[in-house]
Amino acid sequence: MSAVPIRPLRGRPAPATGAGWRPRLRIVRAPQPGRSRVPFILLCLSILGTALLSVLLLNTSMAATSYEIHEQRIALARLSEQQQALSQEADRLASPAELERAALAIGMEPAGQIRYLVLSEGTILGEDEALVGEG
Repeated sequence: MSAVPIRPLRGRPAPATGAGWRPRLRIVRAPQPGRSRVPFILLCLSILGTALLSVLLLNTSMAATSYEIHEQRIALARLSEQQQALSQEADRLASPAELERAALAIGMEPAGQIRYLVLSEGTILGEDEALVGEG
C-alpha cells in the first residue's frame, strides 16, 4: 500500500502538537455598507407632495374661475334683460303715433300736401295748393 495518511472527510484537521502550530488567519474585508434608502424615499415623498399640492392649487383655481364665470353669466343675463327693455322702449317711441305726439309737443305742425320734384323730367308731382297769400 501507499504511504498516504488517511484523513477523515468531515471534521476539523487535527491540531498539530507543539510550539510551531498557529491557527490559519486571513484578512477579511469589512462588508461594504449598503446604500441607504432614505434619499430615494425622500425623493418619492417630495414628488408625491408636489403632485398633491399642484392638484390642490389647480382645483382651487378652477373653483374660483367657476364662480367668476357664474357671476359673469348672471351679469350678462341682467344686461340682456336691460337691453331688451331698452329696445322695446325705443320701438315704442319710434311708432308713428308716438312720433306725432312728440312733434306736436315741441310745436311742429303736420305737413300739408306732399309733393315730389322729378329732376330728370323737370316736373312736380302732387296736387298744387293755394299759396298762403292767394285766395
